[in-house]
Amino acid sequence: MKNIIGDVIHGEKLGRELGFPTANISYSKNDIDDSVFHINIIIDGVIYRWMWSYMKSKKVFEAHIFDFDKDIYGEKIEVILLKKIRDNKKFSSLKELIKQIQKDQKTILLQKLNILTFGSFDIVHEWHKHYLFEAKKYGTHLITIVATDKNIENIKWHHPLHSTLERSSAILELWISDEVVSWSEEKPLKWIKKYKPHALCLGYDQRGKFVDKIPETIKELWLSTEIIKISPLKPEIYKSSFLKNKKKKK
Repeated sequence: MKNIIGDVIHGEKLGRELGFPTANISYSKNDIDDSVFHINIIIDGVIYRWMWSYMKSKKVFEAHIFDFDKDIYGEKIEVILLKKIRDNKKFSSLKELIKQIQKDQKTILLQKLNILTFGSFDIVHEWHKHYLFEAKKYGTHLITIVATDKNIENIKWHHPLHSTLERSSAILELWISDEVVSWSEEKPLKWIKKYKPHALCLGYDQRGKFVDKIPETIKELWLSTEIIKISPLKPEIYKSSFLKNKKKKK
């Protein structure tokens, strides 16, 4: 997957004439295929699903966003290229082009790209919101695996402050994850086999035997899952260990 940040520029407005208005971003690097992609795009802190075509000859991306009609010319937006749909090709008529765009749109809307996230989430704070939102950019369906009490004890050698149910409920109340499930004590890696994630996102400080086994598990299952480390958010403030100690002292 690739991240691109750029300003929306004016294009030829052919897409608008065809009934598929587009947002265009200039891109001069020669490191992306001349193709149509399934993408996520982030505008003002909201993630939208788009269909995106890159034309090397014009050095520009043309993106059609679903159910979106705002004026964003001149705005800086972030784009995540999730999956290539097909190569670009020439069409003999506008009717043929419209038919292909409709087909591409249907393909993207039906494409489910799972993202897996893991954690204890004992005291849910701003870092967790940041972690889950950033992870959600890399697919269409965000699944959060919450460690059980027993699992936390086995890994961190202490009992959590809140129960599995309380911690799971706190994640659900953020309204970021599409699905929240409890982590199995015996086979935590089974979730990779079950969900076959497009992306597996880890916190910047997540480590241990479980994390070490992830690449091997992905390889054994013949998956193309991308492992992504989410960057920290003010770790001197938003770190669970600091906040737990602070809470215990009160």
